Amino acid sequence: MSSPSSLEAAIRDAGESWIIDWFSPPSEAINHLRQILAEINELGRQRLGSGSPNLSEASIVREYGRNPQRIKGFFQALGGTRTPEMLLMAWRIIQGMEIRDVQLSYRRRQSFSVRVVLESPYGEEDPPYESTNIQDFALFRHIGILEIDRGPVFDGFYPLRVREKVT
Repeated sequence: MSSPSSLEAAIRDAGESWIIDWFSPPSEAINHLRQILAEINELGRQRLGSGSPNLSEASIVREYGRNPQRIKGFFQALGGTRTPEMLLMAWRIIQGMEIRDVQLSYRRRQSFSVRVVLESPYGEEDPPYESTNIQDFALFRHIGILEIDRGPVFDGFYPLRVREKVT
């Protein structure tokens, strides 16, 4: 079985066609996603300098060929989140960064803010990732939760498993 050779083919192969098909018009979906990826890349260069990840279409398609489940989660996030800073955070978690700290503030119909600090398993830390867009909270559906020695841990970034209707 061959790996997909384009962003659209990888998204469809991952079972996430809705990202393209629900866009209005669908023919513009890939150009829109490319623009978001360019914004994430630029933000990454500003925040992380030479250590910035490459989120080009080619690198994402290549990574999908190596590890489709990790990238499927990113595709889902890309389809539901528009804040480049939070999408960069998701990619950094996929790359192995760990969530060190989460601060959340919410007041019904007044305000929302989230601040996330990531660190590598070796102690290096990214600048904090922040958002005031409540839609970005949906990213937390992709983050694993567990306890280690009775302490809470957010761990990893995973695709959602949506049950399909059985006919």
